Amino acid sequence: MVDARLPAEWLGSIRIDNLSDRAFRILAGALMWCNGQGTDGSIPARYTKYLHPDGDDPAAFAEIERAGIWTRTHDGYVMDGWSTDLRQSTAAQVAEYREGSRQRQKRYRDRQRGAATSAADPSIVTGDVMRNATREMTPDVGSGSFNETREKSAYASRNVTRNADSPFCRKHPEGTTEPCGACARARVALAARQSTIPGLGWDCTIDGHKLVVDGTCAVCDYRPERSVA
Repeated sequence: MVDARLPAEWLGSIRIDNLSDRAFRILAGALMWCNGQGTDGSIPARYTKYLHPDGDDPAAFAEIERAGIWTRTHDGYVMDGWSTDLRQSTAAQVAEYREGSRQRQKRYRDRQRGAATSAADPSIVTGDVMRNATREMTPDVGSGSFNETREKSAYASRNVTRNADSPFCRKHPEGTTEPCGACARARVALAARQSTIPGLGWDCTIDGHKLVVDGTCAVCDYRPERSVA
């Protein structure tokens, strides 16, 4: 659908105000017809009857011509200054806009299909999420289970590092050949257990934990070891 424009400067314009109501209605009809047909302001004589409900009105047509809005040709009228004085879109501009809109809709549909494909294949989502979440810790973290990671986060269970002396989770104390997110976190926790902060002890912040003001951890059982002078 293409819209016709009524330029704001026409309000109070002597040239437009001098038109009769009938002539102004024909002018508005001409703008709409030309935009709808993509003729860039050309109106063949056989179609001028559509510009007003009562059909052709030679007197009103002459008013519009005297106002310098259109020029009579051998087969109808041509509106003067279609894209400049009248501020209307050309057929080429409309075609370009429609093509751009078509391309935008195609890209949107492609993205939607891609999202649907990812949703149908959980391994795609899991792989992307785990890569983004682990970043530089990827070498120490297994593929794990995204659902388990989401449902049993450290801040929800508060027991991630209580088995920190083992590289395996409580469910797999002897280890497992299957991907296990809990085992992956246990390996990170063990690495944290083996790391120390001078004067404080092991560094559970490697596992994403948070120390409060007195140096204790708000998530696990970590308490700082005070150095003896």
